[in-house]
Amino acid sequence: MKFCVLGSSSSGNSTLIMENGTSILVDAGLPVGYTSSKIREITSSDSLDAIFVSHEHSDHTRSLFPLAKRYSCPVYLSQPVYWYLGTRNDHDVRRLSDGVPVDVGDIRVTPFIVPHDAIDPFGFIVEGLEGSLGIVTDLGRVDDNICSRLRNMQGLVVESNYDPDMLVNGRYPNYLKKRILDGTGHLSNQQCSELLSEVVGPETLEIVLAHLSEENNDPLLAVETSMQVLEETAGTPNIHVSYPRHPTRVMELGGSRTG
Repeated sequence: MKFCVLGSSSSGNSTLIMENGTSILVDAGLPVGYTSSKIREITSSDSLDAIFVSHEHSDHTRSLFPLAKRYSCPVYLSQPVYWYLGTRNDHDVRRLSDGVPVDVGDIRVTPFIVPHDAIDPFGFIVEGLEGSLGIVTDLGRVDDNICSRLRNMQGLVVESNYDPDMLVNGRYPNYLKKRILDGTGHLSNQQCSELLSEVVGPETLEIVLAHLSEENNDPLLAVETSMQVLEETAGTPNIHVSYPRHPTRVMELGGSRTG
């Protein structure tokens, strides 16, 4: 299984996952033209088999239905998000439920509830014929259920949204600072590192730090904070940063970690 984070920030999020000729998107918050060009460039085809939606916020759904129409592919989302978005009958919309897996070709996607200030927010476990990938880009805190879901995944896309000092001393209004710091807001760099300390295992190959704030974070600081934890693990996995409009490299899961 291969994956690439096409972009991740408060302005848009989308992850492309490929396995044995099947391609899916998790979230569709980036521009249609950019997303379709990256799909074509990365997969060498102009097709997409499904789009999965984590929650209703516009940075995850902005291009959802234009992309679904372009590729004539089904959209998977929860019933409450379906009602909120007001989808039309001409879209192939299929329901997601907590803990219920969905198979698209050789890719299995299992949603699970995460704490975020949205209607029905999901993280995802994505499994191919061999590889496994956990995706949690928006969550305000970490609990035992999240850790058990993500533990020893071969790949992780994990939120590392803000540095607390930069946020508190920054230009955001107080109500927005409070929302981010709340237990249903976003994960700080330190909270991300604490999550990684709980879930990174011998099988973990690739980690992508996602949804970094352009205002209240610094990529080097985010990496340094997580590396302090990862350096204590045997055979440190690769760590990457996702950017707003620049894809990560395409990463392959299913092999063995070296080092």
